[in-house]
Amino acid sequence: MDTDSLAREFLLKLRARVEAGGEGGMYGDRAEALRDLDNLLSFPSTGQVKVLLLPTANLQELAIECGWGEEFNELAAQLEILLDIT
Repeated sequence: MDTDSLAREFLLKLRARVEAGGEGGMYGDRAEALRDLDNLLSFPSTGQVKVLLLPTANLQELAIECGWGEEFNELAAQLEILLDIT
């Protein structure tokens, strides 16, 4: 499997987790996270992946608020390694 396909697979896992999780609250917004992931899946960009995975970004805040912060960190770390994001 090529890098783009693997990256897409990780993003789809993140999207499925967001969709299955809670709404979030003060810091994380589920609808916004789904929109961001869908945009990224439609128009792949390493720079946008970087922004999406930043600490305290909406997606991480949502994951923490909904109780799957550790899973988010693991998926994000794998995606960063795959895309050589530092």
